[in-house]
Amino acid sequence: MAFILFGVLAVMVLIAITMNGTRNTQEEVIIPDEILDCDYCTFNYITPFTLAYTYQQPDGNRVVEGNIDAMNADYTDVELSGKPEWVIAADSSNGSIWAVVLDDGTVEAFELSDGELEEINISPAKIHTDSPPILMIKNEEAFLLAPGLWNESLLSHPVVLPSSGRTVFIETSGDLVFRVNDRESARLEVNALPDARLLVDEDERILLLTGPTEDYKHGVLGDSIEASSITLVETAGTPAIAKVIDIPEGDVIEGIVPLWADLDGNGIREIIVTLSNANEGARVVVFDEDGTTVASGPSTGTGYRWRHQIAVAPFGPEEETEIVDVLTPHIGGIVEFYQWEGNELQVSSSLSGYSSHLAGSRNLDMALAGNFDNDSNFELMLPTQNYRELAILEHNENGVHVNGYLPLESRLTTNIAAVTLKNESVAIGVGIDTGILRVWY
Repeated sequence: MAFILFGVLAVMVLIAITMNGTRNTQEEVIIPDEILDCDYCTFNYITPFTLAYTYQQPDGNRVVEGNIDAMNADYTDVELSGKPEWVIAADSSNGSIWAVVLDDGTVEAFELSDGELEEINISPAKIHTDSPPILMIKNEEAFLLAPGLWNESLLSHPVVLPSSGRTVFIETSGDLVFRVNDRESARLEVNALPDARLLVDEDERILLLTGPTEDYKHGVLGDSIEASSITLVETAGTPAIAKVIDIPEGDVIEGIVPLWADLDGNGIREIIVTLSNANEGARVVVFDEDGTTVASGPSTGTGYRWRHQIAVAPFGPEEETEIVDVLTPHIGGIVEFYQWEGNELQVSSSLSGYSSHLAGSRNLDMALAGNFDNDSNFELMLPTQNYRELAILEHNENGVHVNGYLPLESRLTTNIAAVTLKNESVAIGVGIDTGILRVWY
């Protein structure tokens, strides 16, 4: 079965997103020759590969499997050639491979083995910094899946469907395009959000946000364009739109990616988004895949106050499945744990003083769920409000407990990356504004 790796930056259309709420404009740019490091553009691959995401799971759930005693873990630092914007990691036969995108788009990569970070080659050498990287490892070689060959949105990313070898991406037109090798095989007019992330489940269905609208100009996620619908796509056989979920009039989906997880344990996924409007602000809402609203959480009570939904995991004191979010991460951020009761999402516990997002950024992956103290419970890792520490929070019978802090000495500038190693241990990495990649292992 042929697998194809996806594009690299080339001479093409650059999407310019303005901060005043206007629509995307197109601007032609010339990419220097030294960026056109296209070792993989024309190759088909017949051996397995690994994909790694900044949002950890292909279904958007920011949960890492395995365990690490983070407070007592060793760490290693490596000096980068600039300020890091994104970090992403995958396991390798010798340990793990880490890719870092700097603020000028330059890509640097390292292999962590026996506590040492050694620089390795990676292709392409440069990407657009608004493109969330996806790391591919094939035969111990590292590649970033990056848009650039086929008029893709530079604010999104491609995905690969392993069973068919198809690559799927959002075109600047808003269409969802399927390609096999160098041939377009299908196209769906979904009217995608330009910076939507493409989620994939175990059946290779795709979920994404659609229906761009400027009805709610909060503008904290990179522009003032939000989504008004959710689209589910079937990819088995001929791709087709399975369902379009239109949200209630007056609301927008304030985000670029849903959570797509089984909340009630019945084997069927729910779709979790943040709905916002100017009167009531933001609330977390759960839809089933037929588009029915099955649960809703409290509103902030005033407009232009955001909730950042992060993960679904057995956070509860009795390992109950809970949703965790951060209410107003830019102003005193409150971590909230929700449990689903009837048709409501009830906040079971909360704690203030944390953050998960820098205003104006498309990086929504600065928080992570996992087992960070080698016990049987799930914790949440996220930065404090000054971004100089990572906190580890646990929801126990007494409420939200702070298990400890990982000092960073300077400000966090990237997502929190993590990888499950072959021995089921976890390594965690971040980029710091002093030009450092730090990895705990």
